[in-house]
Amino acid sequence: MKPYLSDNPALRLSTLCILYAAQGIPDGFVRIALKTYLISEQVSTEAIGTVVAMVSWPWALKWIWGPFIDRFGYLPMGRRRPWILAAQFLMTLTLGAMAFIPELTTSVGIIAAMVLLVNVFASLQDVSVDALAVDMLPAKERGVANGFMFASSYGGTFIGGAILGHIILSYGFPSAVSVQITILLLIAAVPLCLRERPGDLLWPSKKARDHHSRSEEMEHPASLRALFQMLFRAFSLRSTILGASLAVLSLIAINSHLIIWPVYLQRELGWTSSDWLFLEGQLAVWFGLGGSVLGGILASTFGTKRTVIFSLVALSTCWLAYPMTEAYWSNSTVVTILFLVESTLAAFLQVSMFALFMGICWRPIAATQFTAFMALLNVSNGLGARFSGTMEWAFNISELHIFLAILQIVLVAIVLAINPKEVSEKLEDPHAPKDSSETPDEVMLSKTAS
Repeated sequence: MKPYLSDNPALRLSTLCILYAAQGIPDGFVRIALKTYLISEQVSTEAIGTVVAMVSWPWALKWIWGPFIDRFGYLPMGRRRPWILAAQFLMTLTLGAMAFIPELTTSVGIIAAMVLLVNVFASLQDVSVDALAVDMLPAKERGVANGFMFASSYGGTFIGGAILGHIILSYGFPSAVSVQITILLLIAAVPLCLRERPGDLLWPSKKARDHHSRSEEMEHPASLRALFQMLFRAFSLRSTILGASLAVLSLIAINSHLIIWPVYLQRELGWTSSDWLFLEGQLAVWFGLGGSVLGGILASTFGTKRTVIFSLVALSTCWLAYPMTEAYWSNSTVVTILFLVESTLAAFLQVSMFALFMGICWRPIAATQFTAFMALLNVSNGLGARFSGTMEWAFNISELHIFLAILQIVLVAIVLAINPKEVSEKLEDPHAPKDSSETPDEVMLSKTAS
């Protein structure tokens, strides 16, 4: 029996989780492993921030991919699978080129450029996988699946940060890149051997014109113009505008702290690179994984707005706990507990926001609109990394944490003003079946092949 994602819930969830893990590996490698190595080599905070920021900028622009993935493709092989395979191939090819960078500490500009290119293709894969999830997951599976998928990205971060971090510190950068390429190639075998729906081809074929698959029956926008018109309309509502503002501002504090804090610990408090790598690359990853699963469950139980607000208040309290315990920072246990709480709440916040953003997406263009929200979250990631050096200069370490607490808590006002039902009330057809994929004529969908 051929494995079809559309007909097998367990296979569907496991495949999505594996693909999410693949996206976490390059991210963990740069944000944790490479960052830790550059800190140990006395590279400046500004230069490190520049390299880490290169991870986020392609993801900030990943909304550009959404319309093309929704509109175009090679349908005989599935709506999303060809895009996923192409992205994995290009990502692996770019990583291979990175192995030939001569001396990392004197080639920061080259490293930043290569990190940027790898993440262009990683962002393409991410949008393709998100679109696959929107296509494949029934409404009743999305809550649990969302939590486990994000948790899987933490598993990828563990591989990229802790395992590859150990390799880069012990055996060098080329060895770490080689291992990363091997892992990604093994993961690529999963979508290579699976089909989305009955009738899909495994490979491009000359017989595709005479071949029919269920993927060719799937609805997609008749034109890019129609898709963009709908996207503009969706983002003209008050709640979606506020949601976009929340996305841009929500992660600045977290990501600036992830650069400033390890620099301070290693250069002022005497932590070693291995100490920090163990905390951020191993312990924090598992606590973040737990926070993501818990956040998904609680968001479904108590509502997305309540969960996001709780996350913001809890994170603000965590930032204030840092300066309140400054006298005990010489105790590694205190620092470890603070950072693990921070990591858990950061994951909790992100999963809660994912659920909130899904609720204010217009169903006919859900993949493209959700990708836009995710792109804005990565703008927030990049801003945090980019301005870490400025914040380090502007505040002493205690003042910095107070500033982060204020930055986090003011976002509660934005969340309170969001109406999760506004999109469904103003844009969706009230007479359409709740779970129906049918849309009004104005949506201008076509069942013709791309």
